[in-house]
Amino acid sequence: MPTATISKTIEFDMGHRVPNHKSKCKNIHGHRYRVEVGVLGPITLTPHASDEGMVLDFGDLKEIMMNEVHDQFDHGFMMYAKDPFAEDFRKFQRQGQKIIFVPFIPTAENIAMHIFTLLKPKIKKPLEISFVKVWETPNSAARYP
Repeated sequence: MPTATISKTIEFDMGHRVPNHKSKCKNIHGHRYRVEVGVLGPITLTPHASDEGMVLDFGDLKEIMMNEVHDQFDHGFMMYAKDPFAEDFRKFQRQGQKIIFVPFIPTAENIAMHIFTLLKPKIKKPLEISFVKVWETPNSAARYP
């Protein structure tokens, strides 16, 4: 059975900071993140099936990405749970602000790995996620794995 990799890209806006960074990224700032997810799998050969000739319908992949990534992160602020400012941001969260506490420093590399982990159970066998690529800027991206 032939296989292929398809990919879909979405975007969202989110703030973060890298607390130990040697330069300006230690400051509170935001990005227009772009996320591309690749899915590897067999091409459906079932005649007359809705997904004949496809690995996965792009619309189905987009729906998963919007629910699990966009809706969770868009217009939020991702913060390392052990950031020295975390307690201050917990106050903001209690007042209804969208603060996303994570157990890692929110770098593009770690965000890509986190998104991979979030999406992996949503992509059913025999399909599998082959990669997640996260752009923080138009010229700077991280890919996992």
